[in-house]
Amino acid sequence: MQPTRTSRRALAAALILAAGAQQAAAINATDPEAIRVAMQDYGFAATLGTDSEGDPMIRSRISQTEFQVLFFGCEGGRNCSSILFRAGYDVEPPLSALTMNEWNRQKRFGKAYIDDEGDPFLEMDVNMAFDGLGEQNFQDTLDWWRVVVENFEDFIGW
Repeated sequence: MQPTRTSRRALAAALILAAGAQQAAAINATDPEAIRVAMQDYGFAATLGTDSEGDPMIRSRISQTEFQVLFFGCEGGRNCSSILFRAGYDVEPPLSALTMNEWNRQKRFGKAYIDDEGDPFLEMDVNMAFDGLGEQNFQDTLDWWRVVVENFEDFIGW
């Protein structure tokens, strides 16, 4: 029995949809190694380790700024659902909360705060639950993080 034209079209459509779905979920927080590789492909040095809770953590750098990628929503150090980019700066003189509020009011990506010593921190959350992020979207997220860090460095006079 030979497949009909309709069944061939249905099969082709199903294969295209399956391939698209597979591409759309190329990177997610359940696979820290894939995130590390994607960061390296983007041009960041990236080292995978664990944090004090036993969850995955990636260390990296943008120009003079060291940063971490922390994993959240993990179950026993695995199957994480989101990541957080974080960079901290040791500055003198200490910055004020008013200065950080100015950054947060003006910027859409990257929230800033100061610690108890007046040192600024910059963070950017990325939800990767369920379908994760497509490779292009993750590369764009890395580029946004780079831009945010560079702008923040200018903002704090780093």
